[in-house]
Order: sequence, then structure tokens, then C-alpha cells
Amino acid sequence: MQYFVSAQVFNDSTINRLKKSEIEFVYNHYIQDGDNSAITGGIGTEKLTVYGPALNYKNTSGKQVISLNLGVDIISSASTDKIDFVVSSASILDQRAYFSSNYSRLLDKQNLNINGGFGLSIESDYFSISGNVGFAKSNKNNQRTLLAQFQFFDDDLRWGRVNPDYYKPVKLIYPVELRTKEWYNEYKRYSYNLKLGISQILNKRNTIGIFPELGLQKGLLETPFHRIYFTDGSLAVENLPNERIKGSLAFKLNTFSGGFVILKNTVNGYVDNFGIVGFAIENETAIKVKPFFTLLPNFRTYSQKSSVYFAPYKEHHIDETFFTSDYDLSAFQSFEIGLGIKYQPQKYLIKRLVSNSFIFRYNFLYRSNNLNAHILSLIIHTTNFKKK
Repeated sequence: MQYFVSAQVFNDSTINRLKKSEIEFVYNHYIQDGDNSAITGGIGTEKLTVYGPALNYKNTSGKQVISLNLGVDIISSASTDKIDFVVSSASILDQRAYFSSNYSRLLDKQNLNINGGFGLSIESDYFSISGNVGFAKSNKNNQRTLLAQFQFFDDDLRWGRVNPDYYKPVKLIYPVELRTKEWYNEYKRYSYNLKLGISQILNKRNTIGIFPELGLQKGLLETPFHRIYFTDGSLAVENLPNERIKGSLAFKLNTFSGGFVILKNTVNGYVDNFGIVGFAIENETAIKVKPFFTLLPNFRTYSQKSSVYFAPYKEHHIDETFFTSDYDLSAFQSFEIGLGIKYQPQKYLIKRLVSNSFIFRYNFLYRSNNLNAHILSLIIHTTNFKKK
């Protein structure tokens, strides 16, 4: 569990003399079911299983930190077969591999931490290059921190990169019965995100923060293999505007209660020019029941107003300009609840190698349009300390 006060800049000469290497193994297991698949026009199975191992490495040497992240998602999806209306198998496998890196450095005199990084992600019908740069600036007594982060994503939605017959981007993939023409004249999507924030320590137990975020997407914002069924029975692929502007504002309150309970509370609002308005309330709690044993309950509730471009199966009219039956853009309410268990022995396994923590989490997600999901995760974190 991470807390936004950790973004503060600390100037500690003891820390600056340490060299620390951290290795974290993460495994996420996601199981989903529902009956509103956008691949078949807003009806049909949404069964999905994702197996997600990842490895994170972080090296801290004095005032500089280098972090690397490498992972793979193996996806088994019954609805993906329906792109070609394949009925001979229960599911189809896809995979995604991703990598990211980040570098940060503390500038003592300015009480400023600067950072930047880049990332790559590839799957059968998607390739993404991303970059980010930002800073965290604290005042002299480290009571207030200003944050800013800019992110950029360059996505190519052509299929073929992991296909043995090609190993290169070839074309966009449409539903099998709609491949008689090219529906889109572009294949790129560009995303720009600006995240800002200010956090303030009120007293020994409470910290507040305000975090606005702006986002802009341009290019191919549709998913090419999403079908649309019109009221007259005709068929087309999803069509959306080529520009999306998004904004959100989060208010956070962290409360440290007597050293045994930490409450992280967030209220977040969202709006975009597709007509979606969202509101979320969430809480993450850490309850230390024993020195090496912590419970991590959490919950999140979210309510969303529908996009003006959304309509269910066979409810779009043929004269509409933009249309989607993707229920991620529909009106819904969702509720997520979960519990984590953290075991933190702080025991030396061998010389200088500390087993910091073992975390196991389970979350259940329910959405009012009959989608539900189970999320399990395991995190094993180790740290190696030594003096420079």
C-alpha cells in the first residue's frame, strides 16, 4: 500500500550514504464474467481470465533511484473468438508483454526530486511507446509537497507483430463479415496526461492532498473489432470522435491512528467530452494486528453517467454519426471490496538480504450491468542494504 505523503522530498544524510537494491515479484490473477461483450454488439459472453506475472527492480544509491519493471499478461478470452465467430473452441489465448523504466534524483539545495522514464508494451493488435517526466518539490520543513507529472503514449493498433507469419504490423482487424472495406483511415492513437498535486501535513496524524488531472487523446479511439447492430438489422464497426478530452479531481485524506491503523481515503470526480461523468469514493486501510502482521481491507464505489454515443444492442439508429455498444461507456454503478494480508518479518535470510514483505490480496468487483470479477494478487518483496 502506498500513500501520497511518500512523494515528499527528504534530505537525510544517513539515507544518502546507503545503497539499496529491491526486487519485487508480483503475480496477478483476474477472472471476469458478464454478458455485454462489445465484440458482438453489446450482447454475449465477457468471460476473461488474465494471468499476470511481473518483476520489479529498484536500485537506490544515495540521491538517485533507478527502477525497472517487466511483465507479461496471458489472456484467455471467450469473446475474442467472436471476432471471427469461431465456435470450435471455448476460448482463445492472447498475450501482452511490457517494460518500463524510471530514473529519479534528489537535488538537495532545491529540496527537489526530478524523475523521468519510458516504457514499451506489445500484443497481437497493439504496440505502445510511452514516456514521462515530473518532479516533487517540498518546502523547507517538508510539510508541503507540490507534484507534477507529464505522460505521453504513442499507440499503434495494427495487428500482426506476434503472428509467426508476419512479425510486423500489417493491418487493423475488423469483424470477419465486415472486412470488405477499410473502415478507418488511421491506425495511431496519441494520449497526453498531465497530473498535478499538492499535499499538506496538517499534524502528526493527518495529511491532505488535492490532485487534478487533465488528459487528451487523439487519433483512432475506437476498437476496430467492436460490432454495432442498428435498429434496422444492419451492421457496422464502432465509430467514435477522434478527440477525447478528460479531466478528474481527487481529494485525499490520510489518517494515522495511534500507530496501529492507517486510513487512506479518496474522493474522485471525472468528466470527459464523450458525456461521461463519474464519481468514486474509496478507502484503503492498514491495520497492524501484530508487529509483523498487517491486515489491508479496502473498498471502492463508483457511479457513472453514460456517454452520449452509447446505446445497447440494436438500439442505434442508422443515421447516427457516432456509435458504440461498449458497456465501459454506459451508465453503471460498481462496487469493489477486498482484503489483503501482509507479513513483514524483517528477518535476514542471508547476509544483508532482508525479506521485507509477503502480501496476498483478494478483491471482488460487481458492476450493475451484470459484470463481476475476482482479482487475486501475490507480492514478494526483498531488499539488500549496504553502505556506499
